[in-house]
Amino acid sequence: MNTKLTPKFPFTNKAPLIVALMISMWVSGAQALDLETAYLSALENDPQFQAAKSERQATKAQAYQNWSQYVPTANISQQQYATDITSRRVATFNIPLFDAEKAAQVAQGSSRYNFAESTYLVKTHDLAQRTLKAVNQIILATEAQRANQGRIAALEGQYNANKRKYESGLGTVTDLRDIEVKFNMAKADDLTLQVQKKIAARQLAMITGSMPAPSDFMLPRTHSNHPMPDMGQVLMRVKDSNPTIATAREQESIAKYDIARSSGAVLPTVSYTHLRTEYNNQITWNDGLTIILPIQAGSYVNTYGMAKKYSQAKSQREDAEAKTELDAEKYYSLTETGLQAIKIKKDAVDSAQLSVDANQKSFTAGVRSTTDVLNSIQILFQTRNEYAIAVAAQAESYLNLLLVQNDDPAKAMKQVQAFLFAK
Repeated sequence: MNTKLTPKFPFTNKAPLIVALMISMWVSGAQALDLETAYLSALENDPQFQAAKSERQATKAQAYQNWSQYVPTANISQQQYATDITSRRVATFNIPLFDAEKAAQVAQGSSRYNFAESTYLVKTHDLAQRTLKAVNQIILATEAQRANQGRIAALEGQYNANKRKYESGLGTVTDLRDIEVKFNMAKADDLTLQVQKKIAARQLAMITGSMPAPSDFMLPRTHSNHPMPDMGQVLMRVKDSNPTIATAREQESIAKYDIARSSGAVLPTVSYTHLRTEYNNQITWNDGLTIILPIQAGSYVNTYGMAKKYSQAKSQREDAEAKTELDAEKYYSLTETGLQAIKIKKDAVDSAQLSVDANQKSFTAGVRSTTDVLNSIQILFQTRNEYAIAVAAQAESYLNLLLVQNDDPAKAMKQVQAFLFAK
């Protein structure tokens, strides 16, 4: 005897659908958050980047200190010994004429200032990359949820088809139970994906300072090619203006001047000195040259250590140049092949959708089994997720390609936005 089963799919109530439609219409009227806006917000709100701003100013302050080494100095002192009736006031004004150590420090100031700027640029690139990664987590969770909702809808349709067959005596209760299991698993997955999307949104909010709207960062169904720069121009720009390479070069320059500073510490110094002494209502003036002959064995040892640090900085600069150029080639290849992979995966999604439709029709005609239909639904779910993953990976490769040649991060984010979310 056949036992009738009542569908457990709660899709008959249209009120939630109407409410969701009204909410989506209201949200669409608000201005959507884009990648460039998210990055600009992150510049003002990301705690990690705020620390980079402070680091930049502190390094600049060191540069200003270097530049001030050759500035004349003035000292005023007042002394009174036990045998003195009145105090002794001494004012000294000193102008350095020759000081190799201070001269090296002054020269080092420009390298330290440039180091602060190039390091700051590296941090802006890192912020753009972190912002895009956070957005990609939202994209992947959103697209996985959309694909899962499509899987749920397909399972509902297949359940209804199996139910009709079962009621006509052509189907089995086993097929209905199999679909019910798949449906419950899909519902559980939907809950997990909702949590993942919320977590991804909060991670982005930690960077930008505000929560994105539910409708932000919704991928379109298809993506067009973005422009590809010339590889030769990319490598030229990498050599000329990449901030990572620039940072390594400035570190090498700073290390070179450290050798000069250490070597200068053992050389004589010459300065003009004006001495004014006031004692017992008498003022005496003395002007002349002050020559200091330092004898410090430790300075020679320190020079040897600075020379080794310079050699280390030079090797690090060469390594940074080689690695960055290799990264540029890698990002170019990943970006170029990624465009092709996206087209292939989009074709796979379309084929998977056609396979689901064909299997469902064949099932109705009695040619295909329930297992065939369920397998095709699962493959469609997987291909949709893989397409979203490929698009997100392409966005990161494209951004890295733009940043490695020192494109402005805000402009680069705008270009990635045009690729990811073009209607």
